[in-house]
Amino acid sequence: MEKPVIAFNPNDILGSINDGVIVIDENYKIVYANRCFLKDVGLPCSDVIGGYCYKISHFRDEPCDPLLESCSVEEVIKKGKTVKVIHGHYGAGKREVAVEINSCPLYDSSTGKRYAVEVLRCLGNGSNAQLKFNLSQRLSEVGFLAEGIAHEINNPLNNILASVDMIKMCFGSDEFIQSNDVFKGSKGGNCDVKKYFELMRQEIERCKDITKKLLLLSRPVSVSTDIVNVNSSVDESILLLSFVANKKNIMIKKNFTNDIPLISFSEAGLRQVILNIGLNAIQAVQEGSGIIYFITKTIKDYIYVFIIDNGQGIPPDDIKKIFNPFFSKNKEASSTGLGLPISLSIMKSLDGAIEVRSKEGFGTKFVIKIPVKNNFTESNIKQ
Repeated sequence: MEKPVIAFNPNDILGSINDGVIVIDENYKIVYANRCFLKDVGLPCSDVIGGYCYKISHFRDEPCDPLLESCSVEEVIKKGKTVKVIHGHYGAGKREVAVEINSCPLYDSSTGKRYAVEVLRCLGNGSNAQLKFNLSQRLSEVGFLAEGIAHEINNPLNNILASVDMIKMCFGSDEFIQSNDVFKGSKGGNCDVKKYFELMRQEIERCKDITKKLLLLSRPVSVSTDIVNVNSSVDESILLLSFVANKKNIMIKKNFTNDIPLISFSEAGLRQVILNIGLNAIQAVQEGSGIIYFITKTIKDYIYVFIIDNGQGIPPDDIKKIFNPFFSKNKEASSTGLGLPISLSIMKSLDGAIEVRSKEGFGTKFVIKIPVKNNFTESNIKQ
C-alpha cells in the first residue's frame, strides 16, 4: 500500500511558527521574512524584503559593529558559526524590545551563496524579559571574570599537586596512603608530612571560598531579603573583581566605615550591582594607571557605596543614556549594555537608588544608595 504524499509549502510551515524567522544574505539584506516577523516589526512585506537588517531591526544607517555585538553576517555567514544571543530590536510602534536570536548558516548549493537564518523570539518587556536580561548579564559577568578566576584557582591547585608529589617523595611509594600510620612513616628532614597536609587543606579552603562567592552571584535576585553586612558584600565582590584588575595592573583601593549596620536587603542583588558597576569601572580606566575606589558610608537613613574611577569620564550627552538597555560604547567583547539598567532596576525594586556624576578627562563616580529598613546587631541575630 502506497503511503500518502503531502506536499508542504515552506512558506506555510514557516508562516505558522510563532517566532519570527528571517533569512539574511551576505550584503545584510533580508531575502525572506515570515508573518510573525512582519507583525513584530509592524511593516509590510514589501518594506522588509530587500531591506537591510540593521535598518529594519536597529534603525541604523550602517551595519552593527561586530566588536560591540554579535552580527549574523560576520559570525554565521563569514565564519560559519551558530550563534545564540539576546539583542535589542525595534518593533511595532518603534519600541525597543529584547529578542533572543538563534542564527545558523544556510548554503545554497545551486548558486554557491551563503545566508544566515535567524529565529527571533520576543522576550517582551515584563518580568520574564527582565529575568532573561538578568541571566544574560550574569553570563557576561562570569565570562569576563572567568580567566582571572581560573588563574586564581589554578595557583592553589598547583600547590596541592606539589604537596602530593612531596609526600610521595617522602615515602617513596603510594603504599603509605593505605597505612594507618601515615605520619609515623615520614623519613624526617624536609619530609614534614603534616605541613604538606595543612597546606593542602588551606588551599582547598581557598578554592571553596572563591566558588562560594561565585555561587552567591548565581542566586536569583528577588524582593525577599537577607541579613546583609554591606562591607562584607562589597569586600567579597572586590575580591572577584581583583582577579581581572590585577591582570590589567589596575589598582583597587577601599575605605569602609566601621559602624555600618547590618540591614535587611537582597545580598545577591547588592553583589550583582557592585560587580556590574565595578566591571564598568575596570573597563573605563587605563591599564597600568587605572585606580578604582570603593568607599562605604552611613548618612541618615541610607548606606552609601561610592565606586569612583580615574577613567576618561562620560560625555554629558551620554549620561542620560547609560541606564538605557543595550546602550554601550565599550569595545570589550563581553559588554552587553545591560549591566547598568539591570543594576538600576534591582535597586529600584529594593527601594534604593543609583546616582552618577562624571567629568570628561577626570573620571566617574557612581553612588549606590541602600535604605536602612531594619537595623540588626550581632546579638539580635544570635537570639
